[in-house]
Amino acid sequence: MKKQTLYKLILTASVVVGGAGFLFYSSVGNAQHYKMVDDLMKAPSEWVGREMKVHGWVQPGSIHEEIVDQEMRRSFVLQHSGKKLYVTHMGPKPDTFRDQSEVVATGNVVQQPDGTYAFHASELMAKCPSKYEGAQSNKKLKEPVFQ
Repeated sequence: MKKQTLYKLILTASVVVGGAGFLFYSSVGNAQHYKMVDDLMKAPSEWVGREMKVHGWVQPGSIHEEIVDQEMRRSFVLQHSGKKLYVTHMGPKPDTFRDQSEVVATGNVVQQPDGTYAFHASELMAKCPSKYEGAQSNKKLKEPVFQ
């Protein structure tokens, strides 16, 4: 092979390997973990300070909201399979956020001064599957009109 062809092959291979390495590095660096409350509470110290998503249901009666410095602050307890996690959040809440709603919170696990763990959420997403099931009138459309 000519030297010029060899240089082109080496340059092409190095660009491909560099591009693949960059894609791998950028995807690993921005990976966000997703845990159910019971999975997170098995070893919460492993997740302190790492951004992640936590999934659970709002414990009835645990929502506390107040306005501080013209900003809405809320706290509540997320639960799943008998495990509970105290969550704090500042800012607007989803329309479907209420007791017993299914919630995915994005934020960080922190260790409290008393040794317990809490979750500081920067974003809340309340799921509401019943909202998308369709109205009763639409379900009747499936029934035969003529019998």
